[in-house]
This record gives sequence, C-alpha cells and structure tokens, in this order.
Amino acid sequence: MLTKFRFMSSRHLFRRSGIRLRTLLAVVTFAAVIISPRLALPELRPIIRDMLENLGEIDDIGAALSVDDYGRVAEAARSLQSRASAMKVDGEAPPGLDKRDAPAWDDFLTAQETTALAVLTAANEEDGDAIMRGVEAMFRDSCIACHSVFREPQQRLSGSVLFMSSFLAAWRDINRGLSLRDFALIGRRARELEAMAKTLSWDQVIESAFSIKSPSDRRFFRRFVHQVAVTSSRIEVAAQSEDADKVVEATRQLWTNGCIACHDRFRQ
Repeated sequence: MLTKFRFMSSRHLFRRSGIRLRTLLAVVTFAAVIISPRLALPELRPIIRDMLENLGEIDDIGAALSVDDYGRVAEAARSLQSRASAMKVDGEAPPGLDKRDAPAWDDFLTAQETTALAVLTAANEEDGDAIMRGVEAMFRDSCIACHSVFREPQQRLSGSVLFMSSFLAAWRDINRGLSLRDFALIGRRARELEAMAKTLSWDQVIESAFSIKSPSDRRFFRRFVHQVAVTSSRIEVAAQSEDADKVVEATRQLWTNGCIACHDRFRQ
C-alpha cells in the first residue's frame, strides 16, 4: 500500500462523543475490506491503489477532526472528490468488469463526489457533526453500495478473503475496544490475531489460500506474517496494562510493518 495510516492518539481518541468515534471506526474498518487479496488480479491493481488512497483520506479526516484541524479535513475531502472524478469511465468498461457495468460504476463515484463535497462544505463551516454525517453517507451510498454489487457476490468464499476478513474483524474490535476502553476485548482479539498469523505461516495455507509458490516470496510473506504476530502480542500486553497509547502505537505498527508492507510487496 502506498498510503500511510495515522491513528489518533489516545489523548484525543476519547475526547469526542463515543457515538461519533465508534461510527468512524466502523466505517473505516469496512473500507479496509477492499484490501482483500482475492483482488490481486493485474487489471484490478490500479483500483486497489485508488481505494487504499481513499481509505487513507478517510483515516486522515478522522485524525484531523480529533484535533479540530478543519483545513486538513478539507484537503482530504478535496482529494476524495477529485479521485472519484478521475475514476469515472464515462460509458467504457470499468477495469475487470463489463461495459454494461459502467453506469452503476459511475453512479457510485458520483455519490463519492457528492458526499466528499458535503464533507468539504462542513469542514469550511467547522461543523464536526456534519463532517461525520458526510463520511457515513459516503460509505453507505458509495463504498458499501459498490461492494455489494461488484465484489461480494463473486469473492465472498475465497480462502484469502476469509482470512483477511477475520483479520479485519479483529482489528475492528480492537478499535471498538479502544473507544469503549474495553481492554479485555482488545486483549482477546489480539490473541486471535496472533493465532491467525501463525496459521498463515503454514506452507499449505500460503499456497492454497494465497497462491504463493516461489520460495523467495514465501519467505517474504512469512516475514510480514511474523510482524503481525509480534505486534499482536504487543497489543495484548498493552491491553493487560490498560495502556491506550501503547495499544494505538502497536496497532499502527500492525498495519505499517505487517499489512501495508505485505501489500506493498505482493500487490504492486
């Protein structure tokens, strides 16, 4: 992945109302499902990069809103709007899809443009509640709707999707645990992540679920999986001591040193 994810510090993480924070975490986590390895087809890689950049902008909106940096929110919203415009196909076949899918494809991107404009307007007015409503609308009307049409029916049962969906579900609960200060939940899900990472290091799983056959590629894959296991263990230790700062930092490392690094290596 090209986008670097910045998590909110615990100093600001709990400052806003629990409902708004949990909403942001839920929608950002749903967006993260787009990184499923099943989409590792050559013609779909540009789409993945665009979507990951979208996810990075959404993450930036959450981080900026937590410190009342409305200029940064506006910048991210403008990027989301311009990227949606650039991704439209205007009647041509979307990458990896049929020409008949073009109208629906562009409709979802129009929804992203519209909701990004709403976020931009709210940022200019320094209206945090309206920003969050705009983000929720973007995921509901653009991201989630698009997934339900173009991704889920064909790929729900692939081995790699099942593994990555499990990872993302655990990550979602870790963030939910942070918002609720439920360190028992954080610790439990961190242990599950560590167990899943160890399973992903098995040869039969690497080959059958991810189709990685090269010995060199397998070594790289195991290295990234090891980082997931190590940082998951750190999350658990931080949860045991109820140290939110360390949980946030370890979760960031989980993404940058494990997930993002792995995708940089295997998805480019």
